[in-house]
Amino acid sequence: MFRPPFCPNRDCQNHPSDQSVTGWYVKNGSYQSRLFGKIQRFHCKHCGAGFSSQTFSIDFFAKRKLPCRTIFSHLFTSSGIRDTARILKVSPTTITNRISRLARQAIAIHASLSAELHLTEDLAADGFESFVLSQYFPNNINLLVGKESQFWFSLDYAHLRRKGRMTEYQKKRNIQMQARFNLHRRSIYRSFQELVRVCLNLQEQSACSSVQLFTDEHLQYAKVYRDLTAEDQKRIHHRRISSKLPRTLRNDLFSVNYLDREIRKDSADHTRETVRFARNASDCMERLAIYRLYHNYCKPYRIAKQGDNTITHAERAGILAQRIKSEMKTLFTRRRFFSRMCRMSSSDRMIWLRSIVTPMKITAEYLPAYAYS
Repeated sequence: MFRPPFCPNRDCQNHPSDQSVTGWYVKNGSYQSRLFGKIQRFHCKHCGAGFSSQTFSIDFFAKRKLPCRTIFSHLFTSSGIRDTARILKVSPTTITNRISRLARQAIAIHASLSAELHLTEDLAADGFESFVLSQYFPNNINLLVGKESQFWFSLDYAHLRRKGRMTEYQKKRNIQMQARFNLHRRSIYRSFQELVRVCLNLQEQSACSSVQLFTDEHLQYAKVYRDLTAEDQKRIHHRRISSKLPRTLRNDLFSVNYLDREIRKDSADHTRETVRFARNASDCMERLAIYRLYHNYCKPYRIAKQGDNTITHAERAGILAQRIKSEMKTLFTRRRFFSRMCRMSSSDRMIWLRSIVTPMKITAEYLPAYAYS
């Protein structure tokens, strides 16, 4: 029999409680749903809020039930949105809606598990370049990865200006497009600044007095480090590595270079020179948030011989396998709530709330009311 774990009203005192607390609710009848059958209603004794068992389901407010596990698996096999929609015989917007739900699940699980991690390694960071909507609007997705474990800690989005060789027509067109889209010149600076904040938080959780952060020789990275306080510079030692060095295991940037390669290979949004590319910046980052979950908690750290048990990147970083199994077990069933996420990074919060601006888009991104509860 289903027991509500907490009150879904974010202003109620029973909202931050867990399943060990009982007696705060009463049953309040039921109703019949053509899609989900009989659904039990509940009533909170403290705030008077009414809710049902469906409130805690990932399919809350859904008009059609789809196999989320299938959608999840297609996201890291380089399948496009329309490919998945044709397989499941639904519209592409329906698939996009389920991906948004899965992204929020992925962000919540990553925030919960990474909060228990005590850093025992150095870090590597680099920018992953792609584009959204058009090649006139490239972007830089900064990645923060564990140097030894290849555990993907954080990602952040930054808009770029188009560079490289262009024809005269393309140059004129680029000027027109940039005039219509107000691009902040320090977007890479701000993005890397967010990753440094994550580094400082990770250093606080570690037993080490300082952590080394390896990056390439990008000028903005060095500028962010110079602008840190003297105390923070003692906690993080910035090491600059040439990006022209061979991308082998001996390279200090191997972990982030490896992740760059895997994203290019597995994600349809970033496969170069194809018709599959992201049309929306928030959708793009949601799909990367799901891929981060797969990379950290599902994918083997090293591919061993067939039949051997291999650990995941998260286990290699120090997260217990039992905790990973416990969280992943409810990935496709139990809905996560924004108001109960206490250790979410600001970049993850922007992805959850769909706050990343898409070039040339006039209206704000649609966010369902239940996603903010």
